[in-house]
Amino acid sequence: MGRRTLLRGLTLAVAAILPLCGTAVVRAAESAGAVAVCGHTSAQPTLQQGSTGDAAVEAQCQLDLATKPSRYTPIAADGTFGPATETRVKEFQRCAGLGVDGVLGPQTWAALNAWAAQPHTCATQGTSGTAQSTVCGHTDTRPTLKKGAKGVEVKEVQCRLNLAMEPFHYPPLAIDGDFGGGTESRVVELQHCANLGADGVVGPNTWAKLVDWSSRNTYCTPPRPAGYAIDGLDTAKYQHPGGAPIDWKAVRASGVEFATVKATRGTNVTDEYLATDLPAARAAGLAVAPYHFYTGSAPDTGAAQADRFIAAVRATGYTGKRAGDLPPIFDLERMDDGSGRCPTYGTVADAKAWLDRVEAAFGRTPMIYTQKSFLDDCMASTTAFARYPLQLADYRQSITQPPVPNGSSTWSMWQYTDAALFPGIQAPATGDVFNGTQADLDRLANRGTATGTATASTTSISSATAATSCYGGAVTVRYGDALEFGPYWSSARCTDINLRVVGGTADYVNACVKFAKSGTCNRWTRVGRSWTTIATDVLDGSKFTVPVGAPLEGDDAVMQLAF
Repeated sequence: MGRRTLLRGLTLAVAAILPLCGTAVVRAAESAGAVAVCGHTSAQPTLQQGSTGDAAVEAQCQLDLATKPSRYTPIAADGTFGPATETRVKEFQRCAGLGVDGVLGPQTWAALNAWAAQPHTCATQGTSGTAQSTVCGHTDTRPTLKKGAKGVEVKEVQCRLNLAMEPFHYPPLAIDGDFGGGTESRVVELQHCANLGADGVVGPNTWAKLVDWSSRNTYCTPPRPAGYAIDGLDTAKYQHPGGAPIDWKAVRASGVEFATVKATRGTNVTDEYLATDLPAARAAGLAVAPYHFYTGSAPDTGAAQADRFIAAVRATGYTGKRAGDLPPIFDLERMDDGSGRCPTYGTVADAKAWLDRVEAAFGRTPMIYTQKSFLDDCMASTTAFARYPLQLADYRQSITQPPVPNGSSTWSMWQYTDAALFPGIQAPATGDVFNGTQADLDRLANRGTATGTATASTTSISSATAATSCYGGAVTVRYGDALEFGPYWSSARCTDINLRVVGGTADYVNACVKFAKSGTCNRWTRVGRSWTTIATDVLDGSKFTVPVGAPLEGDDAVMQLAF
């Protein structure tokens, strides 16, 4: 069992007894054993103002780890228990619901061990204070460190990483002085957050960012691009650490408007959380899009990859036509094996095979997730994807928008970081902004008002007056709203009605035919070139049907009312 597992187990054990009082807490702490969370000493004598030594350094370091989640600025971990340390002990005792005396006795040590090892928050929040240069107390030396290094310098790095990275999303590292894979991964995460080269090595630039963020009362957070009002995120299994569910209501309450959810990868992988995340995100009020990661690991697999994607997302209820459904997304980027190579058998033709098949299945033009640099390097700067909306990835904090690929003039979504933190998700996620207004997003997600009005004409009755009385007048079409034909048609002599959008453009119509006798509402839908037929009235047997077929763009659709 690893060190972090042991610490986590102790955290749960100690946290469970915090509501107790008196000797019960003391005995529980003694039976659990003292824990050197910061790696200085496991000796935990009673400490008060005037105390000095390793135990005081351990206490100060643990106080920093325990109170920073509540936005308390770290205090100096210098081994001298002075007024500032006493004040912080009192603040911690209030947080933990203990007697407030400023003395570190057995009960306070037990609670401190728990709060320093795993994050807790106080009912009250701290404020920004003077940044301290010594917050962990191991060493002031700053050598270059990488995987395999050992010693007090590594302990300093591990402690500062725990103070720099938000612990509810980045579980605290064991401060054991061993620079292993977990420490290397956390260094990479800090480097991503701080917009540094992500090599997992703690060099001068990484040390500078690490010291800066660990001394503040806030955690490292990548800056959000200015000038874009609408936020989104992307999720996959990595946003479910230990199987933890995403609280999509909390995500939506934080202001996030849209989510892209991983559906499939290649020809044989379906994300294990697709079936829960896509419906739950939509139910919480987010606009949603499923996405597919294209592998290109074998020749001519685009169509097969599309088939897997189509089946997987249809199983969740996604149609691309419902209010809240964004277009499906095709993830076209470098290989995900860490090599950074172009897909071995990736070609424009194979990518188009996926795009064409998915567009035919859902009646919507897919969006492409990519980078200009990828298309330049791996697809010979092709302009073949110019007609598709784009989700572009670029994590540089020095730019105000991502560069667009050749042939394209704009973009729809910008994935600007992979280190965004969102309420309701227990791991970092990629953050996005939308290039447009709320109305633009609503239109893309089959919500909001269409640009144009639906009017009726007839083939059997040429009079405009007769057409209007048969239909009930021109109606503004809203995406996802009911469009009622009114009471006139049930007795009118209209047998054929053409419904078309005029005075603007609208590629989605969702209408309702209300039968006069029962009042039931039967729905028909047009999305792009796709049509669906609707039901028979349950009381009088009258029918509403739509001819099967795929009209060309701009064609009228003939709807027949059969009595």
